[in-house]
Amino acid sequence: MSIELEAQKLRSELEKFSLPIIKLQPEPKDAKTPWSSKFGGKPYWPKEMKYPESDTGTKLILLAQLNLTELPNLPGFPREGILQFFIEDDDLYGMDFDKSLEELIKSPSGYRVIYHQTVENNIKLLEVEFPEANKDSYLPITREFRLEAKLSSEIPSPTDYRFEKYAQDPFNYEEELAEYIYDNFSSDGSKLGGYANFTQEDPRVAGEHDDWVLLFQMDSEFFDSGDEILWGDVGVANFFIEKEALKRNDFSRVWYNWDCS
Repeated sequence: MSIELEAQKLRSELEKFSLPIIKLQPEPKDAKTPWSSKFGGKPYWPKEMKYPESDTGTKLILLAQLNLTELPNLPGFPREGILQFFIEDDDLYGMDFDKSLEELIKSPSGYRVIYHQTVENNIKLLEVEFPEANKDSYLPITREFRLEAKLSSEIPSPTDYRFEKYAQDPFNYEEELAEYIYDNFSSDGSKLGGYANFTQEDPRVAGEHDDWVLLFQMDSEFFDSGDEILWGDVGVANFFIEKEALKRNDFSRVWYNWDCS
């Protein structure tokens, strides 16, 4: 049997485990309003709210802002409000490798996820003076990106730890088939939900982190304009959340991870 036919058979078997996702396509243009979905730029932020800071008092920078009312409905996710992802402007993009996972989740310093259940559309009530990603920052983004969103679905990725549960360890396949799987079954790209993609390995461990699912993924990307989204050496960032917390719209415990080649 040819590699293509073997891969097609495997894909058909994996289809039963496919998950819905919202694919996010960034475009190097400014968003239409302060509350629009976007990567980078200045965040939607009501004046009376305390802005997220690191342990040292440094204001965090908006990585992504998702207006869920603008997006397609994704099962299990809230259908209204604004979901925001902030990280610190440092050479590790807000990651702290000295803390245990539980310490990071309980008291994150270099990142934060904020959910605004209701949205204030009166610009006069919004704060406007906040730092944002620019060409002088360490951040993977240097400008604001408008987002296009589309509902889709995907089969398990060979880099997601659940692939082995549904099929087998990708390295157990014949080498040529394994290479084909990695090249064609990837869950790359920016998105909400679905299977996570990694350039190295999934930090989740089967049996220990089964409750943690992918909330949001931002991938590296290059544009004809010369703009780019670049996580280290063409890496990817993931934000995970516990299933029950997602059901409650509780984004206070989120696990942030990024890696690169």
